[in-house]
Amino acid sequence: MNKTRCWVEVNLYNLRLNVRNMLDFCNHRMKPIAIVKADGYGHGAVEVARTMAEEGITDFGVACLDEALELRNAGITGSILILGYVDRSQWQNAVDNDVIMTLASAEHAEDLNNWAAERGITVNTELKVDTGMRRIGVDWDCDDDVIRNLFGLSHLHVNGIFTHLCCADSFAESDREFTLEQYSRYDSFINRVRAFGYETGRRHVSASSGFLNYPDHEYDAFRPGFMLYGFNVGEIHDRYETRPVMSFYSKIEYVKTIRDQESVSYGRIYHAEGERKIATVSCGYADGYPRSLTGNAFVLVRGHKVPVVGRICMDQMMIDVTGIDAEREDIVTLIGTDGDETITMEQLSEWAGSIGHEVASRIMPRATRYYIDERK
Repeated sequence: MNKTRCWVEVNLYNLRLNVRNMLDFCNHRMKPIAIVKADGYGHGAVEVARTMAEEGITDFGVACLDEALELRNAGITGSILILGYVDRSQWQNAVDNDVIMTLASAEHAEDLNNWAAERGITVNTELKVDTGMRRIGVDWDCDDDVIRNLFGLSHLHVNGIFTHLCCADSFAESDREFTLEQYSRYDSFINRVRAFGYETGRRHVSASSGFLNYPDHEYDAFRPGFMLYGFNVGEIHDRYETRPVMSFYSKIEYVKTIRDQESVSYGRIYHAEGERKIATVSCGYADGYPRSLTGNAFVLVRGHKVPVVGRICMDQMMIDVTGIDAEREDIVTLIGTDGDETITMEQLSEWAGSIGHEVASRIMPRATRYYIDERK
């Protein structure tokens, strides 16, 4: 493969390992709804969904209808839950493609039910319950009449009820207390639904951090996201082996020597201390290497860890390779391993003042994805 400029390598072998170890960890007691939104966290939604399906995953979660349609058009046949609100203009398309729409509020549910009644159809949905995220969903402590009305809507099939934890990745005492309170609020809502004689469908609360940090809280399903791709977010107990799925690379396009006190890049925020060997790398923030890494990051060249210097540009960045026999077209590892050195997704996102979710999902399409399915 002719890998030029910058590219992402996605290791499907590691993805398979992560899926298998996840299923073994939960002893197959809960069914995973694999989250492949944001183009599979930047890994390529279609390829990772296909690979997960080969490992027995039958349920997927996405953020919007366009993401669901990409999977359907690629032949993904499992269930697909859209986690966010679907615009009225897209309801028919969602029904035609057999995707599950989330009920974002009681008013939304009534509106969708009336639309379905006009067409003589039943729409497959799941009810989002707000237990503290304060984003979308029916309030967990809503009036009993709200529950009765929701489950009395004859043209909606409630496939499940779910909520989302807002601080399950933190071990601060107040955050742990609030997470446990969210579980309790969700259970209370479920018990009220059952008390009225209604079926809840599948129950799911935990995403990756909840699944890993609160393993005693089991429901019918859970929603693994970043853990599938082998990186952590926030404070996470490493409860089983995972391996990173994504590596990010570029190349040196030019090497030059600059004199003492010469500046590099926009704004002249970096000045050389003594004579330095500077390499220009074919990657910038328009490729998904965050501009906030300016002055804070390192990359790997020929097994050496070297600093990023000067302001990161849209299409290029500069690194200090003084003392290294670096040449034009040498590979630069932005995320991954070179020799005995490694830069992880967690390290890069920390340097950027961000999280792995954002860094991975913002690596742009012009950084070509290459897929390998072998142990490395």
